[in-house]
Amino acid sequence: MKPYVPTDDQIRTQFVSSLMNYFKIDEDVFLRSHIDELIRPIPASRYSEFLRRLSSGDFAYKTGVEKISLVAHELYENLRSPLEIEAHGRTQKLTTLMYDLRRQISETKDGEISASQRFENVRFSTIKHPDLSQNLLDSLDIEVVKILTKKWIYDHITDDRGLFEIKVFKIYLSQLLDLERNSQQSAISSATQKVLCR
Repeated sequence: MKPYVPTDDQIRTQFVSSLMNYFKIDEDVFLRSHIDELIRPIPASRYSEFLRRLSSGDFAYKTGVEKISLVAHELYENLRSPLEIEAHGRTQKLTTLMYDLRRQISETKDGEISASQRFENVRFSTIKHPDLSQNLLDSLDIEVVKILTKKWIYDHITDDRGLFEIKVFKIYLSQLLDLERNSQQSAISSATQKVLCR
């Protein structure tokens, strides 16, 4: 008979219960869900480190949920690769820009052309940084916009920002991984050519 092995979801549920008990947080479906969301990116193999940081950190005047949030964020930041960090930063920049642009266009009245059409007519490759003469979006940003499509951005940027950011992040990460793979293949190919030409 095979030994019982709990799933990751079961382990996380138990860990959430343990954290709530430890901090004497009253059972509440919303708080439980919030704590579960906070620790979701942390793999179960790091839970002992999570507890160690909770007990050794300086959290004066913080509530239990605030302490959990701070440690979860700190651990998550340590787990992310440089490409994930770059994808996250680009996602935040693009999301803010698209949100502001949509708001500005929607607030400007034009009886002939709809706000959606005016948004789609914007040439994102020519948007300049306000203080500098350089473009705000580079070729990777423009490629991500093409994949998403301007229409999709306009239709979804104000619906659920969290879901919007998740999709944008995944596309950025995929594009960055492709660029890194192509760069490595190019370097290998170049090195191989040098060896063959000797």
